[in-house]
Amino acid sequence: MIIENGIVIKRILGEYKEICKEVNCIDLRKYGITLPGFIDIHTHLRGLRLEYKEDERSGSMAAAKGGFTAIVDMPNTLPEINNVNALKLKLEKLALHSYVNYGIYVSPSNEPNELNNMLKYDGVVGVKIFPKDLKYLQRTLDVVRKIKNSNKIIIIHAEHPAGIDECEAGSRWRCRPIELEIMFLNYMERYIRKKDRIHITHVTNPLTLTYAKRLHFTIDTCPHYLYLNALDEYKHGCIAKVSPPLRTETTRRILINMLQHFDAISTDHAPHHINEKIDLFENCPSGIASIDFAASLILNLIHLNIINLNDVIRLLSLGPAKILGLTRRWGCFEKGCIANYTIVDPYKEVLIKSSETFSKAKYSPYEDMKIRGAVTGTIIGGSIVYLDGEIIEKPNAIPLTKFIGD
Repeated sequence: MIIENGIVIKRILGEYKEICKEVNCIDLRKYGITLPGFIDIHTHLRGLRLEYKEDERSGSMAAAKGGFTAIVDMPNTLPEINNVNALKLKLEKLALHSYVNYGIYVSPSNEPNELNNMLKYDGVVGVKIFPKDLKYLQRTLDVVRKIKNSNKIIIIHAEHPAGIDECEAGSRWRCRPIELEIMFLNYMERYIRKKDRIHITHVTNPLTLTYAKRLHFTIDTCPHYLYLNALDEYKHGCIAKVSPPLRTETTRRILINMLQHFDAISTDHAPHHINEKIDLFENCPSGIASIDFAASLILNLIHLNIINLNDVIRLLSLGPAKILGLTRRWGCFEKGCIANYTIVDPYKEVLIKSSETFSKAKYSPYEDMKIRGAVTGTIIGGSIVYLDGEIIEKPNAIPLTKFIGD
């Protein structure tokens, strides 16, 4: 392919050495298979006053290493992104430091006009509803519906706040049971309309999956719900503490065999400082950091005979792109396509070492796990950002709203 200004201007089959006399040519065939660029629709880059946990530079470099050409950042930072001033500061940080294309969700505001104003900013792809924000659901729906030709999505953490409690390690699935996810969806059902763009993130179990699909919502799950269970929470303690919690082994097995029903896989990359993660279990924050190697965990499912390579493309690239409303030109290979690609070697063995991540979170419940399927390169806008273990260059990172509705 010949790429100019981030766009494929010509696709050529075979070797044409004479072309390389006029343009800069790079042969990437030895690194593996080139796929449409992966997208993570649920990332916590932290930053602002939480940059001791992670920041826009370290988190996006980790994303590039993980094969993600774009990420969407969550608004539960400090300050929370529930007002225009905080939003502008966050967008400035992303524009300056991100190594991948980016979007951001905003939180609901006490003032409907504030939410409406935030949704006008380039880079804002939607609104995140956490359990604490359930009281704002109807107001948020009203605001989004009034935006003409809106492509904004409402992404939901579906746990009803009325029943959330905490338990000791290994038992949080009892204190934050599946019923809370069902209760949240049941509450939502009375307010939604057919054209609302609702996405349920980090689905933990088949009941939530089935209910959300009946309501015509899109859904994703995360690698930790596919690989880990409540016994891992007991074994690893705070390192495996996440919300919603890890479920039983029976639930995990059923869920992993229902991947064909999901629209996407997200990482829910949620880094914290190690001092926070070695605190007492009842005090430590929830979150598993995995964006560096999440795609390898999904590629490994090919060798476990759970999915195939086409499923990987759908769950990590085409599905997330469709959820966000990105142009069909994202990551394709013909003339006019946006040159965002992920290069993978499906057969290369990966030994997970958290010390080798670009993230500031140097710990993992997957530590020393051997899996098959490596991300070997990440190309963004035609720039080779990551290749064979190293960050090569910082691209011109672009807000995802530039690619929506094209």
